[in-house]
Amino acid sequence: MSLKIADVRKQYKIQATGSLINALNGISVTVEKGQTLGIVGESGCGKSTLARLISGLERTTSGDISWSDQAMTDKARNLFRARRSVVQLVFQDPYSSLNPRQKIGESISEILEVHKLVPAKAIDARVTELLTIVGLADDLKHRYPHQLSGGQRQRVSIARALAAEPQLLILDEPVSALDVSVRAEVMNLLIDLREKFGLTYIFISHDLAMIRYISDVIAVMYLGKIVEFGTWEQIIDRPQHPYTQALIAAMPDHSIIGNPETLSKTLKGEVPDPAHLPTGCSFHVRCPKAVASCMVTGPELIEISPNHLVACTEVER
Repeated sequence: MSLKIADVRKQYKIQATGSLINALNGISVTVEKGQTLGIVGESGCGKSTLARLISGLERTTSGDISWSDQAMTDKARNLFRARRSVVQLVFQDPYSSLNPRQKIGESISEILEVHKLVPAKAIDARVTELLTIVGLADDLKHRYPHQLSGGQRQRVSIARALAAEPQLLILDEPVSALDVSVRAEVMNLLIDLREKFGLTYIFISHDLAMIRYISDVIAVMYLGKIVEFGTWEQIIDRPQHPYTQALIAAMPDHSIIGNPETLSKTLKGEVPDPAHLPTGCSFHVRCPKAVASCMVTGPELIEISPNHLVACTEVER
Protein backbone atom coordinates (compact mmCIF):
# COMPACT_ATOMS: atom_id res chain seq x y z
CA MET A 1 0.00 0.00 0.00
CA SER A 2 1.52 3.33 -1.06
CA LEU A 3 0.87 6.78 -2.47
CA LYS A 4 2.03 7.01 -6.08
CA ILE A 5 2.34 10.34 -7.86
CA ALA A 6 3.19 9.95 -11.54
CA ASP A 7 4.16 12.90 -13.77
CA VAL A 8 1.64 15.24 -12.14
CA ARG A 9 1.29 18.66 -13.73
CA LYS A 10 -0.86 21.62 -12.78
CA GLN A 11 -1.44 24.80 -14.74
CA TYR A 12 -3.51 27.85 -13.87
CA LYS A 13 -4.84 30.16 -16.55
CA ILE A 14 -4.69 33.92 -16.03
CA GLN A 15 -7.99 35.15 -17.41
CA ALA A 16 -6.77 38.70 -18.06
CA THR A 17 -3.83 37.68 -20.26
CA GLY A 18 -4.63 34.10 -21.21
CA SER A 19 -1.15 32.99 -20.12
CA LEU A 20 -0.57 29.82 -18.13
CA ILE A 21 1.06 29.53 -14.72
CA ASN A 22 3.08 26.30 -14.46
CA ALA A 23 2.60 25.42 -10.80
CA LEU A 24 3.74 21.79 -11.11
CA ASN A 25 5.91 20.50 -13.94
CA GLY A 26 5.98 16.73 -13.74
CA ILE A 27 6.12 15.50 -10.15
CA SER A 28 6.76 11.80 -9.65
CA VAL A 29 7.27 10.24 -6.21
CA THR A 30 6.19 7.20 -4.23
CA VAL A 31 5.51 7.22 -0.49
CA GLU A 32 5.23 3.84 1.21
CA LYS A 33 2.64 3.13 3.89
CA GLY A 34 3.82 4.35 7.28
CA GLN A 35 6.48 6.63 5.79
CA THR A 36 6.70 10.39 6.20
CA LEU A 37 7.65 12.41 3.13
CA GLY A 38 8.98 15.86 3.96
CA ILE A 39 8.66 18.54 1.26
CA VAL A 40 10.78 21.69 1.36
CA GLY A 41 11.48 24.65 -0.90
CA GLU A 42 10.94 28.36 -1.24
CA SER A 43 7.46 29.88 -1.26
CA GLY A 44 5.88 29.39 -4.67
CA CYS A 45 7.71 26.15 -5.49
CA GLY A 46 4.44 24.17 -5.61
CA LYS A 47 4.42 22.44 -2.21
CA SER A 48 0.91 23.48 -1.21
CA THR A 49 -0.41 22.99 -4.75
CA LEU A 50 0.71 19.37 -4.59
CA ALA A 51 -1.00 19.01 -1.20
CA ARG A 52 -4.29 20.32 -2.61
CA LEU A 53 -4.11 17.93 -5.56
CA ILE A 54 -3.47 14.89 -3.37
CA SER A 55 -6.27 15.84 -0.98
CA GLY A 56 -8.72 16.40 -3.83
CA LEU A 57 -9.26 20.12 -3.28
CA GLU A 58 -8.07 20.66 -6.86
CA ARG A 59 -7.72 18.57 -10.01
CA THR A 60 -4.52 17.79 -11.85
CA THR A 61 -3.97 19.15 -15.35
CA SER A 62 -2.35 15.82 -16.22
CA GLY A 63 -0.72 12.89 -14.49
CA ASP A 64 -1.97 10.31 -12.02
CA ILE A 65 -2.28 10.10 -8.24
CA SER A 66 -3.19 6.78 -6.66
CA TRP A 67 -3.42 5.28 -3.20
CA SER A 68 -3.12 1.52 -2.86
CA ASP A 69 -3.32 1.29 -6.66
CA GLN A 70 -6.71 3.04 -6.72
CA ALA A 71 -6.79 6.21 -8.81
CA MET A 72 -7.49 9.29 -6.74
CA THR A 73 -8.16 11.58 -9.70
CA ASP A 74 -11.39 9.82 -10.68
CA LYS A 75 -14.20 12.36 -10.87
CA ALA A 76 -16.95 9.88 -10.00
CA ARG A 77 -18.82 11.39 -7.06
CA ASN A 78 -18.94 8.23 -4.98
CA LEU A 79 -15.18 7.65 -5.24
CA PHE A 80 -14.45 11.30 -4.56
CA ARG A 81 -16.54 11.23 -1.39
CA ALA A 82 -15.15 7.86 -0.33
CA ARG A 83 -11.53 8.97 -0.41
CA ARG A 84 -12.27 11.80 1.97
CA SER A 85 -11.91 9.15 4.67
CA VAL A 86 -8.59 8.02 3.17
CA VAL A 87 -6.84 11.38 2.83
CA GLN A 88 -7.14 14.31 5.21
CA LEU A 89 -5.37 17.66 5.31
CA VAL A 90 -4.26 19.72 8.30
CA PHE A 91 -3.82 23.38 7.39
CA GLN A 92 -1.22 25.88 8.57
CA ASP A 93 -3.60 28.24 10.36
CA PRO A 94 -5.84 26.29 12.76
CA TYR A 95 -8.07 29.29 13.40
CA SER A 96 -9.04 29.85 9.76
CA SER A 97 -9.61 26.11 9.20
CA LEU A 98 -12.25 25.96 11.96
CA ASN A 99 -15.74 27.42 11.72
CA PRO A 100 -15.82 30.27 14.28
CA ARG A 101 -19.58 29.77 14.72
CA GLN A 102 -19.31 26.12 15.59
CA LYS A 103 -18.36 24.77 18.98
CA ILE A 104 -15.42 22.38 18.95
CA GLY A 105 -17.64 19.35 19.58
CA GLU A 106 -19.94 20.31 16.70
CA SER A 107 -16.96 20.78 14.38
CA ILE A 108 -15.72 17.25 15.04
CA SER A 109 -19.12 15.57 15.15
CA GLU A 110 -19.92 17.02 11.72
CA ILE A 111 -17.22 14.79 10.19
CA LEU A 112 -18.64 11.73 11.92
CA GLU A 113 -22.14 12.51 10.68
CA VAL A 114 -21.17 13.26 7.07
CA HIS A 115 -19.20 10.03 6.70
CA LYS A 116 -21.62 8.02 8.87
CA LEU A 117 -18.67 6.64 10.79
CA VAL A 118 -20.50 5.90 14.04
CA PRO A 119 -24.16 5.56 15.06
CA ALA A 120 -25.82 8.82 16.06
CA LYS A 121 -26.02 7.83 19.71
CA ALA A 122 -22.26 7.15 19.81
CA ILE A 123 -21.14 10.45 18.28
CA ASP A 124 -20.66 12.33 21.55
CA ALA A 125 -18.56 9.54 23.03
CA ARG A 126 -16.44 9.40 19.88
CA VAL A 127 -15.85 13.18 20.03
CA THR A 128 -14.65 12.81 23.61
CA GLU A 129 -12.36 9.95 22.57
CA LEU A 130 -10.83 11.99 19.73
CA LEU A 131 -10.19 14.96 22.00
CA THR A 132 -8.49 12.66 24.49
CA ILE A 133 -6.33 11.14 21.74
CA VAL A 134 -4.94 14.57 20.82
CA GLY A 135 -4.42 15.54 24.46
CA LEU A 136 -7.41 17.82 25.06
CA ALA A 137 -9.91 17.84 27.91
CA ASP A 138 -13.47 16.74 27.25
CA ASP A 139 -14.99 20.04 28.37
CA LEU A 140 -13.31 21.90 25.50
CA LYS A 141 -15.94 20.55 23.12
CA HIS A 142 -18.35 23.15 24.48
CA ARG A 143 -16.06 26.07 23.58
CA TYR A 144 -15.65 28.08 20.39
CA PRO A 145 -12.33 28.28 18.47
CA HIS A 146 -11.56 31.81 19.68
CA GLN A 147 -11.67 30.54 23.26
CA LEU A 148 -8.75 28.17 22.65
CA SER A 149 -5.03 28.77 22.30
CA GLY A 150 -3.25 28.25 18.98
CA GLY A 151 -1.87 24.91 20.10
CA GLN A 152 -5.28 23.73 21.27
CA ARG A 153 -6.88 24.77 17.97
CA GLN A 154 -4.29 22.83 15.99
CA ARG A 155 -4.94 19.77 18.13
CA VAL A 156 -8.64 20.17 17.33
CA SER A 157 -7.78 20.32 13.62
CA ILE A 158 -5.82 17.09 14.00
CA ALA A 159 -8.74 15.49 15.87
CA ARG A 160 -11.10 16.49 13.03
CA ALA A 161 -8.74 14.88 10.52
CA LEU A 162 -8.54 11.69 12.60
CA ALA A 163 -12.33 11.59 12.88
CA ALA A 164 -12.51 10.55 9.23
CA GLU A 165 -10.21 7.58 9.98
CA PRO A 166 -7.66 8.49 7.30
CA GLN A 167 -4.73 6.46 6.09
CA LEU A 168 -2.83 9.43 4.66
CA LEU A 169 -2.47 12.74 6.48
CA ILE A 170 -1.19 15.83 4.66
CA LEU A 171 0.34 18.35 7.06
CA ASP A 172 0.80 21.73 5.39
CA GLU A 173 3.04 23.84 7.67
CA PRO A 174 1.19 22.43 10.71
CA VAL A 175 3.32 24.09 13.39
CA SER A 176 4.60 27.27 11.72
CA ALA A 177 1.77 29.38 13.18
CA LEU A 178 2.40 28.13 16.72
CA ASP A 179 4.61 29.45 19.48
CA VAL A 180 8.03 27.82 19.63
CA SER A 181 7.22 26.31 23.03
CA VAL A 182 4.17 24.53 21.59
CA ARG A 183 5.72 23.20 18.39
CA ALA A 184 7.63 20.34 20.00
CA GLU A 185 4.50 19.16 21.79
CA VAL A 186 2.48 19.05 18.57
CA MET A 187 5.33 17.36 16.69
CA ASN A 188 5.60 14.66 19.34
CA LEU A 189 1.84 14.20 19.15
CA LEU A 190 2.03 13.71 15.38
CA ILE A 191 4.79 11.11 15.75
CA ASP A 192 2.80 9.25 18.40
CA LEU A 193 -0.32 9.26 16.21
CA ARG A 194 1.65 7.98 13.22
CA GLU A 195 2.89 5.02 15.22
CA LYS A 196 -0.44 4.33 16.94
CA PHE A 197 -2.62 4.37 13.81
CA GLY A 198 -0.06 3.38 11.16
CA LEU A 199 -0.54 6.66 9.30
CA THR A 200 1.35 7.88 6.27
CA TYR A 201 2.36 11.56 6.35
CA ILE A 202 3.22 14.22 3.83
CA PHE A 203 4.85 16.95 5.91
CA ILE A 204 5.31 20.36 4.28
CA SER A 205 7.48 22.87 6.10
CA HIS A 206 10.13 25.59 5.83
CA ASP A 207 11.59 24.45 9.14
CA LEU A 208 14.43 22.04 8.47
CA ALA A 209 14.62 20.97 12.11
CA MET A 210 11.00 19.81 11.94
CA ILE A 211 11.54 18.09 8.59
CA ARG A 212 14.55 16.23 9.93
CA TYR A 213 12.74 15.29 13.14
CA ILE A 214 9.73 13.64 11.51
CA SER A 215 10.62 12.68 7.92
CA ASP A 216 11.92 9.41 6.51
CA VAL A 217 12.50 10.84 3.03
CA ILE A 218 12.70 14.43 1.77
CA ALA A 219 11.81 16.03 -1.57
CA VAL A 220 13.35 19.41 -2.38
CA MET A 221 11.18 21.39 -4.82
CA TYR A 222 11.99 24.31 -7.10
CA LEU A 223 9.55 25.90 -9.55
CA GLY A 224 7.18 22.96 -9.63
CA LYS A 225 9.79 20.20 -9.85
CA ILE A 226 11.59 17.91 -7.47
CA VAL A 227 15.30 18.71 -7.82
CA GLU A 228 16.58 16.36 -5.11
CA PHE A 229 15.12 13.38 -3.29
CA GLY A 230 16.50 11.08 -0.62
CA THR A 231 16.65 10.23 3.05
CA TRP A 232 17.10 13.07 5.50
CA GLU A 233 20.70 12.00 6.04
CA GLN A 234 21.39 12.30 2.30
CA ILE A 235 19.57 15.58 1.80
CA ILE A 236 20.65 17.43 4.94
CA ASP A 237 24.06 15.94 5.61
CA ARG A 238 25.17 15.34 2.00
CA PRO A 239 23.19 17.70 -0.28
CA GLN A 240 24.18 17.46 -3.95
CA HIS A 241 21.95 19.83 -5.90
CA PRO A 242 23.15 23.46 -5.92
CA TYR A 243 19.70 24.63 -4.86
CA THR A 244 19.62 22.28 -1.86
CA GLN A 245 23.10 23.42 -0.91
CA ALA A 246 22.02 27.06 -1.15
CA LEU A 247 18.97 26.46 1.04
CA ILE A 248 21.08 24.85 3.74
CA ALA A 249 23.76 27.55 3.45
CA ALA A 250 21.02 30.14 3.98
CA MET A 251 20.21 28.72 7.41
CA PRO A 252 22.49 30.45 9.89
CA ASP A 253 20.90 28.58 12.77
CA HIS A 254 20.11 25.40 10.77
CA SER A 255 16.45 25.69 11.67
CA ILE A 256 14.70 27.78 9.03
CA ILE A 257 14.98 26.71 5.43
CA GLY A 258 14.72 29.25 2.65
CA ASN A 259 15.16 32.38 4.78
CA PRO A 260 14.63 35.09 2.13
CA GLU A 261 17.21 37.50 3.58
CA THR A 262 20.09 35.05 3.75
CA LEU A 263 19.00 33.12 0.64
CA SER A 264 19.31 36.28 -1.46
CA LYS A 265 22.98 36.49 -0.44
CA THR A 266 23.57 32.87 -1.45
CA LEU A 267 21.74 32.84 -4.79
CA LYS A 268 21.86 35.50 -7.47
CA GLY A 269 18.78 36.89 -9.17
CA GLU A 270 15.10 36.29 -8.54
CA VAL A 271 12.86 33.25 -8.89
CA PRO A 272 11.72 33.17 -12.56
CA ASP A 273 8.13 33.91 -13.50
CA PRO A 274 6.30 30.52 -13.56
CA ALA A 275 4.30 31.81 -16.54
CA HIS A 276 7.55 32.22 -18.51
CA LEU A 277 9.94 29.51 -17.38
CA PRO A 278 13.50 29.66 -18.73
CA THR A 279 14.58 27.04 -21.24
CA GLY A 280 16.62 24.08 -20.09
CA CYS A 281 17.13 23.80 -16.34
CA SER A 282 14.80 26.28 -14.64
CA PHE A 283 17.41 26.87 -11.92
CA HIS A 284 20.27 27.82 -14.26
CA VAL A 285 19.54 31.56 -14.08
CA ARG A 286 20.45 31.49 -10.36
CA CYS A 287 22.81 28.54 -10.22
CA PRO A 288 26.48 29.21 -9.34
CA LYS A 289 27.50 26.00 -11.16
CA ALA A 290 25.52 26.53 -14.38
CA VAL A 291 27.22 25.86 -17.74
CA ALA A 292 26.03 26.49 -21.28
CA SER A 293 24.34 23.10 -21.59
CA CYS A 294 22.09 23.90 -18.62
CA MET A 295 20.35 26.53 -20.73
CA VAL A 296 19.40 23.94 -23.34
CA THR A 297 18.49 20.71 -21.58
CA GLY A 298 16.36 20.31 -18.48
CA PRO A 299 17.89 17.52 -16.35
CA GLU A 300 15.85 14.59 -15.09
CA LEU A 301 16.13 13.03 -11.65
CA ILE A 302 19.03 10.59 -11.74
CA GLU A 303 19.96 8.16 -8.97
CA ILE A 304 23.50 9.05 -7.86
CA SER A 305 23.49 6.59 -4.93
CA PRO A 306 20.91 4.17 -3.53
CA ASN A 307 17.58 6.06 -3.17
CA HIS A 308 19.30 9.44 -3.64
CA LEU A 309 18.08 11.25 -6.76
CA VAL A 310 19.31 14.59 -8.12
CA ALA A 311 18.23 16.63 -11.15
CA CYS A 312 21.51 18.29 -12.14
CA THR A 313 23.92 17.59 -14.98
CA GLU A 314 26.86 18.98 -13.00
CA VAL A 315 26.56 16.54 -10.08
CA GLU A 316 29.19 13.81 -10.01
CA ARG A 317 27.73 10.34 -10.31
